[in-house]
Amino acid sequence: MARRKVEEKNYDELIQLSEERIEKLKTDLKAEKANLKQLQKDQIRYEAYEEQQKKDEEIQKTAELLVTSGKSLEEIEKFLQG
Repeated sequence: MARRKVEEKNYDELIQLSEERIEKLKTDLKAEKANLKQLQKDQIRYEAYEEQQKKDEEIQKTAELLVTSGKSLEEIEKFLQG
């Protein structure tokens, strides 16, 4: 088995730098996980908002059709029931 060549380095400083990078990565990961959770919540809210918008548009369109039909509300109710 080949051995790695040992060189003269400031190992304490290199270890400290590596530990600091690891801590920064952990912090960044936590922040990104929080961002992901918020995005998922926002997506759910947006999808509910979109669905409500579609319903509102359908109601508006239906109301416009009723008004332009020239029929009374009673006539429309009878038509829909029968």
